[in-house]
Amino acid sequence: MMRVERHGLLSQIWPYPFETPIEKGYPEIFDFMTYWILYENNARIGYTGSLDMGLFHFVGNTYILPEYRKSGGHSFLLSERNRQLPLKPKITILNPIENSQMFHLVKVVQKLGYKPVNSYDDVQDIMSNNLYISILNEKQQIWRMN
Repeated sequence: MMRVERHGLLSQIWPYPFETPIEKGYPEIFDFMTYWILYENNARIGYTGSLDMGLFHFVGNTYILPEYRKSGGHSFLLSERNRQLPLKPKITILNPIENSQMFHLVKVVQKLGYKPVNSYDDVQDIMSNNLYISILNEKQQIWRMN
């Protein structure tokens, strides 16, 4: 049985070695996230983060242990996190790591209702142009869910 719990610092709850968001290539602001841990039968099998930015939440830096991928845990974790967050737009950055593929990440966020952010016009109502420019990365994609 899967469940999700919210925790502060990832380093205090995640029992395995991990790279920081910056080491994975995420924007520096992702280092301030609160983490949501996915459990299956009391084993910690994944995590995702969120950061309240006032008008929206940054969400992401999601990781599922390789042996638990393709079991529905990724979608379950993101759905539970989003369900528990206040009703504000959510911005995620798709960043394929460890043999994950962009098309798979796109499929997951589309299924959850996210839409691609193609330009600053798609987020100008919730973030500054400076913030938008600071999160742009040609190897990543920005997606939004209202």
